Amino acid sequence: MEHTPAPYGPRAVYGYAMYIGSNMLFLLYVIWAIIPDEVLHDYLGLTYWPSKYWAVAIPIWALTALATFAFLIYPAINMVITPDIDDIRTIMDKYVLPKTETTSDGIPAVSDIPITEVCRKLYLKKDS
Repeated sequence: MEHTPAPYGPRAVYGYAMYIGSNMLFLLYVIWAIIPDEVLHDYLGLTYWPSKYWAVAIPIWALTALATFAFLIYPAINMVITPDIDDIRTIMDKYVLPKTETTSDGIPAVSDIPITEVCRKLYLKKDS
């Protein structure tokens, strides 16, 4: 079977089931977090629920972990895998297309402009 992001039968059914299930779990979470324990025990007969502390603590811990990853760990990973400033990989990679000889009347082939030529055009002063 071809891997495609387009929805097909089983993927649509599983996606809808996950959508309904996540909404039901969120509704149960909100009911547990908002309704007092006395109402849950006396009227609904539900005797065991975790402490209300966890209704606040789990989202805060999750957001703290997400912020730590987003602002510390992810940039640190990117800095580790980035080549040094004097590394040739900051200028050229394996996909570079070197300049080739062309005929005088033809369109030049597609190629990358060497960094030395770019710097010469941008930063060297022109003689008047």
